[in-house]
Amino acid sequence: MNILQLKLFVSVAQTRSFTKTAREFYMTQPTVTNNIKALENSVGVKLLLRDSRSVELTPEGQAFIGYADRMIAIQSQAENRLKNISKGRSGYIRIAIISSAAEIFSKCLTEYTKIRPEVQVDVFKLEGIEMAKAFNRHDYDVYFANLYMIPQNTDVKHIVTSVDQLQLYVNKSIADKIDIADWSTMQKYRFASVSEMDFGLSGQIKNICSKRGLEPDTINYFNQADALLLAVNAGVGMSILPPGLTYFYHLPNIISIPISGDDATVKSVVAWHDKLPYTNLDVDDFLSVSTLLQFN
Repeated sequence: MNILQLKLFVSVAQTRSFTKTAREFYMTQPTVTNNIKALENSVGVKLLLRDSRSVELTPEGQAFIGYADRMIAIQSQAENRLKNISKGRSGYIRIAIISSAAEIFSKCLTEYTKIRPEVQVDVFKLEGIEMAKAFNRHDYDVYFANLYMIPQNTDVKHIVTSVDQLQLYVNKSIADKIDIADWSTMQKYRFASVSEMDFGLSGQIKNICSKRGLEPDTINYFNQADALLLAVNAGVGMSILPPGLTYFYHLPNIISIPISGDDATVKSVVAWHDKLPYTNLDVDDFLSVSTLLQFN
């Protein structure tokens, strides 16, 4: 098994076509076929079913695709890391951020780069449940998240970077018809919502609406803030989300309105694992910069 074989397998699984994959990789179709056969021989099972009309994943292929994706990603990250080390960039930090934390993260990264320009900083944008899972798996060194995303009874420590109010994001075509002090004015308009799997935020949103006598007519659920904001921008529906998203996304048809009340409070945090399996001084330096920014 080699990386090329894995890449070709993932491509065929996505395109459902040996011909399209051959074009993507600038090689002949028989070369793609031979590499896939070699991969199947290596793992000892058939991964793809192919006839004259279609290509389908076998049950084994469906189980293997996730592993193939991760192996390709790890190889790419490893190569990039080694290149950086060879160029003198020995420091390394992996950071996860949510979209609404983009502004404070940008400030921290700007200041940190001034004092440690040689450190490689890899940034991964996550949302909701993905962030909570990342905490549990110890996937990253530093997390820019919301407080509710931190699992209880873990080794995670945090600094509160801001305390804000959730906001109602509406399309500007109906903004003048919405009275944030009278939620009955929203009853006839549709909502787009975060995924039900984002238990913390979706539960808070339901509680906010219930306390204000609104039963939202939710037409769509989205697992990413950018897709949700695109829906609001297109007039699909209004939505309740953390503030700060306008820093990351500049969409012309959206107006955001803060929601008052303690039940609409959201706390943004910088978080880290207190008990790492190794000492990372680069992380310590980054957290020091983050802490200073909170108090200046």
